[in-house]
Amino acid sequence: MKAVTLIAVAALAGPLMLQPVAYAAAPQAVAFEQPSVMVQSVANEMLKALNGHRAELRGHPGKIAAIVNKYLLPHFDAPLAADLVLGRFGRNASAAQKERFIQAFKDSMVKNYGAALLDFHSNMLTVYPTHVRPGTQVATVRTVFKRSNGATIPVLFYVYMTPSGWQAFDLNVEGISYVTSYRAELGPQIQQHGLDAVIARLAAGEKPDALKKQP
Repeated sequence: MKAVTLIAVAALAGPLMLQPVAYAAAPQAVAFEQPSVMVQSVANEMLKALNGHRAELRGHPGKIAAIVNKYLLPHFDAPLAADLVLGRFGRNASAAQKERFIQAFKDSMVKNYGAALLDFHSNMLTVYPTHVRPGTQVATVRTVFKRSNGATIPVLFYVYMTPSGWQAFDLNVEGISYVTSYRAELGPQIQQHGLDAVIARLAAGEKPDALKKQP
């Protein structure tokens, strides 16, 4: 896991962590930028990669996945998010199980968000500027997502600082945390069927309700 003060993350995320553990925050190795700049930059890069290729991409899911892996995932800490999702079940999981869960978790996100990105256009996302001070470890980026029918949805991105810049670890849609809802859904499944069964279902492409509710 990347070095991060998880107590600071827990302070923002509230109930996301059952037993937060402190890790020393790594020194910042890049020039400080506002977290909203990172979110806007990633959105712009995604749009640039999609524009002019949407018709072609609709028939090639693998190419969509490549775009997500190139532009989105480098700014999302999937291991940290997966650890928060597992919660207490992660304490008894083997290293191999954790690695497989992280990979299935990432693959599920890429598959389920990839197709939706083809309907994403520049006028659909408004990113509000943040004004955090240098040295800030955890921040929230406020955005509004506009659906094609005109309805607007508030989306918060929770991010933390790493040596390479800001990384997202959760998002909140209309007051509902992605990580919290994901954990609430998968926890009972893990308890009833075991972690390996849940990993297999994610790897097979089953779409969790937590993903269905995202814009």
